[in-house]
Amino acid sequence: MKRWIPITTLLVISVLILTACPAPTPQVIEVEKPVVVEKKVVETVEVVKEVPVEKVVKETVEVEKIVEKEVPVEVVVTKPGPEAVLDLILIQHALCAWDSFWCTVEAGIRQAADDMNVNVTILGPDEFDLERVAQLIDQAVAAQPDGIALTVTDPDLFREPIQRALDAGIPVVAYNAGAGPIEDGIAYMTYLGQDEYQGGYLGGLKLAAEGGTKGVCINHQVGHAGLDKRCKGFIDAMTEKGIPAEVLAITNDPAESQTIIDDYYTANPDTDIFLTLGPNGANPFYAFMEAAGLGPGDVVHGTFDLSPEIIARIKDGTTLFGIDQQPFLQGYGAVQALMLKVRYGISPALPVTPTGPGFVDASNVGIVEALAGVYR
Repeated sequence: MKRWIPITTLLVISVLILTACPAPTPQVIEVEKPVVVEKKVVETVEVVKEVPVEKVVKETVEVEKIVEKEVPVEVVVTKPGPEAVLDLILIQHALCAWDSFWCTVEAGIRQAADDMNVNVTILGPDEFDLERVAQLIDQAVAAQPDGIALTVTDPDLFREPIQRALDAGIPVVAYNAGAGPIEDGIAYMTYLGQDEYQGGYLGGLKLAAEGGTKGVCINHQVGHAGLDKRCKGFIDAMTEKGIPAEVLAITNDPAESQTIIDDYYTANPDTDIFLTLGPNGANPFYAFMEAAGLGPGDVVHGTFDLSPEIIARIKDGTTLFGIDQQPFLQGYGAVQALMLKVRYGISPALPVTPTGPGFVDASNVGIVEALAGVYR
């Protein structure tokens, strides 16, 4: 009996073990519950899908960068370099249409434009009108060109409109008329032209050396600061030599000017020294001489500037000299100065870039003759 007890015990244990064996199945099911972890992975994937949002942000940043890159495009016209396209405006107190001197200046401007591949626009009044010139300066500023060149014919009148150009960041140079930024009190870059006072003074000394009793400076544009300086230099030279002198105002109308000169000479027959300030004064003076029966040696005459008529009168002895300020070079140089500044950042070295005065007389007229009215 005792021997069956262990056997019975063994059987009970076996039954218990067999009964316990199905239990792992529900445990495995419980272990599968961590599928929630797989859901978490899916949620993580959803978070990863938010990455395009980050990409959108990055794309927005790139758009902002493109806007920033547009800044150089706005200033491309002033970017240094030989390929920069330039639009220049030149404002003058006179035009070739009614003053032949300016035909040579404008020829220089157009030659420079062709040589340097720039666009130029020339503005000027229909007659000598400085108020109108001041308006044209403002008109030029409003057009926002890459550069402006102008005649500083009246620095006081032109100061404010020129300053508006400078305030707008437009490079400005003066040509033909002016005294330089320091003397004019306007911060443009340089003045290309002659020293007007010295031209009148030196011319006066040459005329006085020929002898005479009374002098007159014939001014066809009274109020033009440069021409007024020419007359002042002439009168100072005359005074220095003990010869009385004065200014005679004429106009740009040849017939009217001839009459004015004739009336003056009738009232002042002792006047025997004459200075004219350019073709618009010289041509009516020659007409007056012919009408009055005067020839070479009857009076002493000198003039500013050159033309075919002036060259002919130098050759026949009627005119002692023509004061050459190189008008072609003034126009050409004004365009060149602006081009160098805008394309290459090169500024003029000096406040005054002199082109004269130089004297053409019987000793050198043969060399200059072929160039008169074209390059001189």
